[in-house]
Amino acid sequence: MKTYKDLNNNLWGYELDGSQDHLIPSDFILITEEEADVIRAEQQEKNRLENPVPKPTKEQLLVELQKLTAKIEALS
Repeated sequence: MKTYKDLNNNLWGYELDGSQDHLIPSDFILITEEEADVIRAEQQEKNRLENPVPKPTKEQLLVELQKLTAKIEALS
């Protein structure tokens, strides 16, 4: 797969055999897989910061503990 980025750092993949080359916009930039990995990591970190997973409340943790305790007791 050939990987390209657009002007907004969105990643696009095209077939290596050239069969999709006619679909590649002229402003796309061919990048290495290593460069794509860096962009993916940056995008994942940005997404993580913009959409953090909320921490469970004490009550939620206690409910989960009770469920696990019940499962363990059922196995005994």
